[in-house]
Amino acid sequence: MEDKLEKYWRRMFYLRPKLEPTPLDSLGFEYFGVLRIKDTSNPQRNLWFIYSCPQFKIAETMEKERRKYGKKNVIEIFRKPVYSGPGFRAIVRDYFSSLKWFIRGNVLEAPPKSYFNDEKFVKTVNSFHEKETRRIYDYIMIQHDWYRRYNDQKP
Repeated sequence: MEDKLEKYWRRMFYLRPKLEPTPLDSLGFEYFGVLRIKDTSNPQRNLWFIYSCPQFKIAETMEKERRKYGKKNVIEIFRKPVYSGPGFRAIVRDYFSSLKWFIRGNVLEAPPKSYFNDEKFVKTVNSFHEKETRRIYDYIMIQHDWYRRYNDQKP
């Protein structure tokens, strides 16, 4: 089934055919995640750390942040595979910067007296992920419809 799908996609997107099947490398998937950071000196501060990296670097990234902020103060609240990690990270950063959040590198801080908590933050990021997935799906389906309409005609 995967070979048939790959051959079809290669015809649909005008890619050169491969003689042998291409193996799927699950370690190459890119993930986007959010870590909740608790500030022990000021519990009213809402801090989140966003990251995007391949699957094999997730543990290294999380360990680095846990060493920096303390093991008990860092909690992972969101992680999903994305098509483009830096692109998705830019979408999230741009949205929260337009809300006048404080952004330093990958750390997002909600302004004082903000209505955002972990649940609201995850719902917002998840809605962006669903929109991005839908956009990619729509692009593939438009290509499929176009290909079917113009190339699968019967004489």
